[in-house]
Formats: sequence, structure tokens, C-alpha cells
Amino acid sequence: METLAEAAEAHARHDHGTAIGLDNVAAADRILHAESGRLDPERLESLAACYGAWLGRVAVRQWNARWVGLFEPSAPRLRLGGVLLSPIDAVRRRLTDPSAPSLSAILRQLESWARPDPAASADNREAWDRLAADPRFAGAIDPSGDPAAALDEWLRAEGVRGKSVLCLGAGGGRQGPLFSAAGAKVTVVDFSERQLDHDRKAGLQTVCASIDDLRALAPASFDLVVQPVSACYVPDVERVYAEVARVIQPGGLYIVQHKQPANLQAADDLRIAQPSVEGAALPPSTAAHREPGTVEYLHGLDALLGGLCRAGFVIEDVVEPPRADALAPAGSPGHRAWFLPPYLKIKARRR
Repeated sequence: METLAEAAEAHARHDHGTAIGLDNVAAADRILHAESGRLDPERLESLAACYGAWLGRVAVRQWNARWVGLFEPSAPRLRLGGVLLSPIDAVRRRLTDPSAPSLSAILRQLESWARPDPAASADNREAWDRLAADPRFAGAIDPSGDPAAALDEWLRAEGVRGKSVLCLGAGGGRQGPLFSAAGAKVTVVDFSERQLDHDRKAGLQTVCASIDDLRALAPASFDLVVQPVSACYVPDVERVYAEVARVIQPGGLYIVQHKQPANLQAADDLRIAQPSVEGAALPPSTAAHREPGTVEYLHGLDALLGGLCRAGFVIEDVVEPPRADALAPAGSPGHRAWFLPPYLKIKARRR
């Protein structure tokens, strides 16, 4: 792609006597406009490839976008802020259709996609602070009985007594106290202080932090990381995986549950209502499969599973926790789960 981008710059200099760059995108637009009236098919494809690669290089350098699909039969894509796009196809459209967006307009759009929404994190924190008083999402566990028997079957097989356990994105007094009662040394990380209040009352060590920023935790300091559904509240799940890979010991076990991506894409009437855009913020919804007041981000299987492997984990098992009910009334969570499994739970071990 770099060679093609350099060819675009050479074409601009030699054929049009001008330089193109981020500070002179208008020159590139003028070149495409001038070329659009005298294109044969071969020249069209050549210019689309070169100027598309140049456009992509701007995004790579300016906003840390990355090329994907370089060896696919179709034009390679650029991944930026969770959005997947083809700069080459965008340039081809501009060359053949004067009403198509200009390169200047495309770069403004890319810049908007690259900017994180600072309000989303604050909105999520406020939403989960409110939910700390909701017994559906927080509250003390019943200490009676055998706490180990209440653990997930993967964890019962692994054993937690004496182990250092990180409960990630797990404030609310449900996860941490259970592991502590089963004999583990527990640290709970959550970005909601009110959710963590439940865990502090149980005497647990807590850290108020986002799940994608664990700088407060030492490298290789946990035998086991357990993460309930929480990655949907950050735009980049692979940052979460990288942080978990840093704080977990080699050979340590990581159990994480996600919202199944198709379940977040579908509307209440089971129509697919949202595009498959990695890390895209979803519009607010009062649907039962969404938490009220939160901002959620869509993560596809490439990021959820492939990203976990790329972070240094070996996946040992994947299940879709059963939530379906064929007898449930239409519109209920159980009925929806009959069509779309709502969750994806992963058992992975650090290499």
C-alpha cells in the first residue's frame, strides 16, 4: 500500500505539477476531478488504487487506522474507530460520479470516526452508579452453603482456593464476595464507585478503573481473571485483552462473557437493525437485552475470539449460555433468545 501511495504522489507531481498531503487535500480533489473526464478502464483502476492507498495512508498516519483484508479478492479495507471502509472504492466512486463525496469530505468523516466520544464513558459510569441500587445488577450474595458449589463449572474444575483472582468489570458485590468465600484472594475492578461500595463492604480490595486501563495492577499478578459481561461498554475490546494478558500469569485462566454480537445488532422484532461495525456505539434503547442509560459498543467475533488469540491466549472452550425458552411469549427475553443467543462465554488460558 505504501508503494501505491507513493505512486499517487509521483503522479500528482509529474502529471499535475502539485504536491498532495494532509495540508493540501484539495489538490488531490482537483486532480481526481481533472482525471475523471478522460478515463479508460485501466487508468480508472490504476488511479483508484493509488489515490485510495494514499487516502488510507493519511488515515493510518493521522489516526492510527490499519489496513485489513490485504489478501482478499476484493479491495482492502481500512479499520478506523471500529468502522470498516474501502478508500480505493471511495476514490473510484469519486472518479466516476461527481456527486460522490470528495477526499476532503471523506477525511473529515474519518476524523469524526477516529475521535472517541468522551461523554460515553461518563454516561456509562453514571448509569452503573444508578444501577448499583438495583437488585437485578448489584447486592450482597447469600453466604450460606458451599460457595465453591455456586461457582461456574469451569471454575469448579480449576479450583480457586488460595489463588489470586481478578474480578474485572465485576463490581456490585456478586462476583468478588463469592470468590472470596471460596478461598480466593480477590481484587475487584470496576469504573463505578457505587458498584464497588458493595465489594468494599465485603472487605475486598477494589480498584476504580476502566477495564481497558489496568495500569494500577502489576504485571503477571493474577492466577485467574473472571470478567462478566462488560466489554460492550468500551469501544476497543482488544485493548481489554491486552491489559488482561499483561496482568495475568503465564498459564493463568481467563473466563470472560460477552453479549453475542448479533443479539446487539437485532431490534426487538428480531430484524437486524444495526450494521456490523466493530466498536461502533449503538443508539440508546429501552429493549430488555440492553441496560438502561448505558452506551454499548458492538464487537464482532473477529475481535472477541481472534483478538483474544492475538493477545496471547489459547481458547479452551466457548459456550452460548442457554437463555432460550421456546414457550416464552413473543417479545420476552426468553423468546428472543430462542432466535438469537444473547451471550458468548469464553474460557481461555494465557500462553
